Amino acid sequence: MPVGTRGAVRHLTSADLTRLGVEVVLANTYHLMLRPGAEVVRDLGGLASFAAWDGLTLTDSGGYQI
Repeated sequence: MPVGTRGAVRHLTSADLTRLGVEVVLANTYHLMLRPGAEVVRDLGGLASFAAWDGLTLTDSGGYQI
């Protein structure tokens, strides 16, 4: 499961992930809240749209960072 902490997996596009057979990407809600911010993610249509990822996404609340 690749880690896309801020909604993107470094150095790989969504097409790359699909081609590699990735089914789930991990994101961190706390980091997304800090940057780019909840409003930006919302205005871009939510996390799936923001990340251009139509597979499953598992989010970590980021509680450990708080």
